[in-house]
Amino acid sequence: MPLKKKKKVLRHSTKFEKNLSISSRRYLERQVRDQYSTAAQQEGYRSRAVYKLKEINEKYGIIKKGDVIVDLGAAPGSWSQMAVRLMENTGTVVALDKIEIDQIPGVEFLCGDFTTDECFEELQKISPDRVDVVLSDMAPETSGNASLDHLRIMHLAELAADFADQHLKQGGHFVCKLFMGGEEKPFSEMLRKRYDKVAFVKPSASRKDSREIFIVGIGFKGE
Repeated sequence: MPLKKKKKVLRHSTKFEKNLSISSRRYLERQVRDQYSTAAQQEGYRSRAVYKLKEINEKYGIIKKGDVIVDLGAAPGSWSQMAVRLMENTGTVVALDKIEIDQIPGVEFLCGDFTTDECFEELQKISPDRVDVVLSDMAPETSGNASLDHLRIMHLAELAADFADQHLKQGGHFVCKLFMGGEEKPFSEMLRKRYDKVAFVKPSASRKDSREIFIVGIGFKGE
């Protein structure tokens, strides 16, 4: 009796997967293999970025129980989640973003542009006094042009720093994401006039091939 020819088994793929670019496909495959992405899923966090804030806090102790914290550009909300956890539900976390995010227990969400008077007024209702910590994990949509992306994120960083000037208590702290490209140096010099200590940090959860780095301002000097 002749042997039957085996059928070739094809891997099932969705319409979404078929339409992915090579770079997007590689990104998703890297995410699957990434220990931080896996840990975030297992622990209920919304993104792997949560471990960047955790490590920064372990090194510099910027977040403590009872703090009032503002998370700029908070979507999808992982930094706000970690802030709540670090304070053990004893303080206040206000998440600001132009994009709506799903509710996070223990977090007040304001949808809008943090540079506007409307957003300022809403924040004042939640926290009439100045805040203890300003966080910014904001980044522009990348264009593939490293120089342009660097300038775009530096613009966001300057806006975040100005927000911190207006809202931080004396002795408060500031954490902000940057892309390396040259302008981070004068930016750090500017912050040194406003904070007792300024440091750059690249957390373990930041990919090695990424230009991402964070700047930490410790001990706001006030006006």
